[in-house]
Parts: sequence; C-alpha cells; structure tokens
Amino acid sequence: MASWQGRKRLVFCGRSLFLLRKFQKLLPLNKKNLDLEHISKLFGLEPVNYSFKPFGSGHINATFLLESISENKRFVLQKININVFKKPEIIAKNVGNTSDFLAKNHPEYLFIHQIKTVNGEDLAFVDGEYWRLSPFIPNSYSINSVSEPQMAYEAGKAFGLLTKNLHYMPLEGLQASIPGFHDLAWRYQQFEESLKNGNQNRIKEVAQEIEFIQSQRHLVEVYQNIIQNPDYPTRMIHHDTKINNVLFDKTTNKSLCVCDLDTLMPGKIISDIGDMVRTYTCEESEESTEFEKIKIRTEYFEALMNGYLSQMKSLISPAEKENLFFAGPFMIYMQGLRFLTDYLNDDIYYPIKYPEHNLNRAKNQRILLEDLLSNEVELMTIIKKNID
Repeated sequence: MASWQGRKRLVFCGRSLFLLRKFQKLLPLNKKNLDLEHISKLFGLEPVNYSFKPFGSGHINATFLLESISENKRFVLQKININVFKKPEIIAKNVGNTSDFLAKNHPEYLFIHQIKTVNGEDLAFVDGEYWRLSPFIPNSYSINSVSEPQMAYEAGKAFGLLTKNLHYMPLEGLQASIPGFHDLAWRYQQFEESLKNGNQNRIKEVAQEIEFIQSQRHLVEVYQNIIQNPDYPTRMIHHDTKINNVLFDKTTNKSLCVCDLDTLMPGKIISDIGDMVRTYTCEESEESTEFEKIKIRTEYFEALMNGYLSQMKSLISPAEKENLFFAGPFMIYMQGLRFLTDYLNDDIYYPIKYPEHNLNRAKNQRILLEDLLSNEVELMTIIKKNID
C-alpha cells in the first residue's frame, strides 16, 4: 500500500490531470490575470476572494486553480482547446445531460458537474474562447501507471459503475465530441491512404510493420460487424479510460469517481474495456523501447475485468459478452495503426522526440497485441469466470 500512497498527487478532472507544483506562485497582475478575474465573475465568483494559479503544464486545455482566500473552496477554470474540440458545446451538452440524468436517478453518485454561469449557461464565451468551471474534488489523487492489481480493479469498477448508472440514459440528440474517435474502419482507411501518399522511403523501410497491420485486417471486419449489429447496444461511455482519469480517495485508496469528461459520448463498451486492457495490463507504456518487457500481466487483466464486470455483469448483452475479449485487440491494434500511419505521413499528428518515435510506438503496440493474442485461451477463461 505504501507504494501506491507514494504516487499520490493533487488532481482535478479536466481534459488532463496534472501535479500542482508547490513552488507555483500566484499569477502576476497582468492582462491574463485580469481576464481570468473577468471570466470568474461570469460564473458568479468574486475574484477579490480568490487566488489564481496555473494548474499543471498541459498541452490541451489551459487550466487554472481558483482557491478561496477565506473559505475552504476550490474550483478549476479551463479554457477549452477548440483546435482539438471543434464544438465545445457538444461536450457541454453531453456532460450536462449526463449530470442531470445522474442527479435525478443516482443522486448518491459522485459526478463532476459543470457549474453554470450567472446567465445559466454551461460555458462562458469570451473573445472567441470557451471557458468552463468545475468543482475541485477534495481528498483525492490520481496515478499515472498501474503498479498493483488492486488499482486496476478499482479503476475497472469506477468505469463500470459509470456505465451501469447511465444504462437507461436517453441518448437522443447527443453527439461525438471527437467524430470518428474510435472508428477502426476509418483509421484503417487512413492507413491505406498513407501507403499511397506517404513517405515512400519510410514505406519501404517498415515492410514488416505494414505486413503485420495488413495481416490483422480481420479485426476491422469484426469491428464493422459490431457497429452494424442492432443487438449490440450503444451506451453513454467515457472513451478514455486511462488510469489517470480515475480519482482515488486519499484515505481509503478506493476509487472516488472518473474524470476527464471531454470524450464522454455515445459509443460501444469495447472502447472503455479495450483502453483499460491496453494501458493497465503491461508494465511498459506505449513510449517504451524495451520491447522484451512488453508483456500482458494476466493478473492485471483479471483485476480490471473483475472490477468492471462487478458493476456491469447483469447488464451486459449477449452480443457484448461475445466480444469482451475483442476489446483488447481492438484498441491495441487501432493505436498501433494510428502510430504507424502517422510515421508514414512524416509525423504530422503525434508529437515526437526523435525520427523513429512513432515507428517505435507502433512496434510497441504490435508486440503487445501479439502477446495478448498468444494468451487468448487463458484470458478468455478469466472472462468466462467473471461473467458466468
């Protein structure tokens, strides 16, 4: 337990979770700070009663922590990156509808809601930019990697509970905040286009990786069958189930709630389960080039499945049950596909630190997928034990 405690850090559930450095000072009195004060007023806060601090060093949304000078109140103010999220109002509607549904049907459930402006809006629109305010969750922390099976269990349970509580939520009118986010057929189409229009020298040099992607083309067909199957339900799900999108209780180390709700949107549970399998079950991250260490940890696979199915077991449809194992190959294959596509396109999407960075990421995911598939019988047995 001590090792887990050692990874604690203060967090807020925004697009990303960051360490609030102790040495950070209050923002100086400049235009940026004056703008923040103006924006905070739009949410009904009196800026003279709050300090404003940059919160972390993320690359997606600009994030600031607002701390009350006289009371024990903290809020997080965020500017949404419209280069990533083209229509922030979709995020606001998805999160707002979810918040309303949970408040009515599961009032005991901890969900990080949006605080409305004084005009009753979910977002403040100022000078062409969208801002939102949310509460800071006290007595919480997050972690960046899964070093104990219990962490995987708690995270799986947290994401399973969210999906369980949203089982009967109406989805009419809700949209994807990032269109095509987990559309494997579209990602494969992008890969095929890169073979035609990408860097021809790179294409020749990575024939082995290309051949592997093509050899697993049947995974795209399985995905398409799922999407076209009327018996496979569409649910309101998280879509980004990495471990740092779970807040843990400092006192009990139990999961408190999930966070980073920008991709909360209708989808298939293979997205949530698959992302957990991809990011929890291997001790090496997708950045690792220690390829010999890239292996599936079956005890972590069992823990996350146990946690997730402890909440969702009674609600899983026969079609979902049949494809529980597929969730892992689905997400690992898609991420490897995206890395390789970007490499062939001369690294136009993912930031890189050296020329072969995306290629090594693709190799990393290929090795992980190969190991997962080689353990299919054992992993299917684990699923069957937890679902039957």
